[in-house]
Amino acid sequence: MTRITVANAIGVMITIGFLAACTSSQRGPDSEEMYVKASALTKLSAAVESTVRYKNPPPDLGDSELLELATRHDPVLLENFRGYKLRVLRQERHSVVLICDATGTRALLEDAGCSGPMDRERWMGKTEPCEFSIDTEQICGGN
Repeated sequence: MTRITVANAIGVMITIGFLAACTSSQRGPDSEEMYVKASALTKLSAAVESTVRYKNPPPDLGDSELLELATRHDPVLLENFRGYKLRVLRQERHSVVLICDATGTRALLEDAGCSGPMDRERWMGKTEPCEFSIDTEQICGGN
């Protein structure tokens, strides 16, 4: 009969803890957090849409500068996404905001500012690259 020593028991507990941590880090984003971020994104994308449509920002304005300009009236809109990579697509007088993970490799949420509801919850299902999938002409129309 083998005796389990305290050292062996501690080793087993450490191994189990390590494996549990690795398993949880491989799961996708937290659902509750993504739903909160989706709600915040609809407000941010509407602010960006308004800026692109009515304030006529320079076409060479970078994503971060455009986001800063669009949220100048309410900086909390942007602060909601600290730790995430944000991208902006401008097509004609419309815009799309894409939220990706911190590394900028996985798309999480994507929303066209011209529509009321959240457009695409891309964090669900298989991992998708941090690239735009929305065509504003289809969602917003031609003008």
